[in-house]
Amino acid sequence: MKKKITCILAVLMAAGLLLGCGRDREENALRDLKTDAYVTLGDYRNLSVNVNPVTVTDAERDLNVMEAYTRFATLENSGITDRAAADGDTVNIDYVGKKDGVAFEGGTASGAFLMLGSDSYIDGFEDGLVGVQPGETVDLELAFPENYGNRDLAGQAVTFTVTVNYIVELRDGVAAAMGLENVSTVAELQQYVYDQIYADKEVDYEDSLKNAIILELFEQCSFDKLPEAVLENNKEYVSGVVNSAAAYGLDADTYTNTFFGMDAETYINDYAELLTKQDLVLQAIANREELNVSDKELDSVLEQYAKDAGAETVEDYLGDNSAEEYRNAIMMEKVMDFLMENTKID
Repeated sequence: MKKKITCILAVLMAAGLLLGCGRDREENALRDLKTDAYVTLGDYRNLSVNVNPVTVTDAERDLNVMEAYTRFATLENSGITDRAAADGDTVNIDYVGKKDGVAFEGGTASGAFLMLGSDSYIDGFEDGLVGVQPGETVDLELAFPENYGNRDLAGQAVTFTVTVNYIVELRDGVAAAMGLENVSTVAELQQYVYDQIYADKEVDYEDSLKNAIILELFEQCSFDKLPEAVLENNKEYVSGVVNSAAAYGLDADTYTNTFFGMDAETYINDYAELLTKQDLVLQAIANREELNVSDKELDSVLEQYAKDAGAETVEDYLGDNSAEEYRNAIMMEKVMDFLMENTKID
């Protein structure tokens, strides 16, 4: 059973859903629940989780720098033509791919940029351009992998005729013309991109940390029966998410089987159960640590939300949504902040 729960959690965490917000459910005052009847808390003050720290490699940075830079690069402002292409260079290329002498769909491009060594193209393509002089055309005898997405090309031998037009050189003038704030040199562009990647990874890191904490909480706690009203509300919410996503041309079962490896009913029931357990655990901790949201605090937050949204009143801002859902969300945020401060991160 433990392995099964962990597996389900892994699927849900990969989907980025476990700690999802914005549940527009019926009136659901978690603070009114007698949580001791449903959950026995473990040692939540001394949790330990393993989450990889945020790191940005030079290769990641350089690839992203070049992806941004090449939108502005031309032969005239960034081109090198007096040496052969080397591993790590970004080259501007034209190519035509042929199978049995006939060009295949999607195999032709003009003025494409490719960083050699990035493994962006099929095996042998990038290696085959190392040592090629700008202006030179080569034929690359290659094969698509057996698991290639296009069945007509999977495992098939093909020939790519490739012309290297020029090698891209990063230059300050082009970096300055990209219109990025505080970027006027290549070095500043590299720092700008590094900071953007790091910031994005910090968001992912915090999500991973929260999910790891929830997973560890589940290991530490024991549950009895679940409150039926909360469980049903969570089922309604998950069902709405599934049906909304499935509206893009897929029925619910196809959607959940494709992305989560289970039929819709199983996914809805399992995810709703996990959300309900999460609700119970966080509310139980809020009760014990006095982290519940008072009416005064809720009113203050809602007034600020309404003001930020340009609504005349809190009632206008809420519409058909429940104020209790906001109370629940604020409580959960407070509890997660408390847990992150008290969790050892390995």
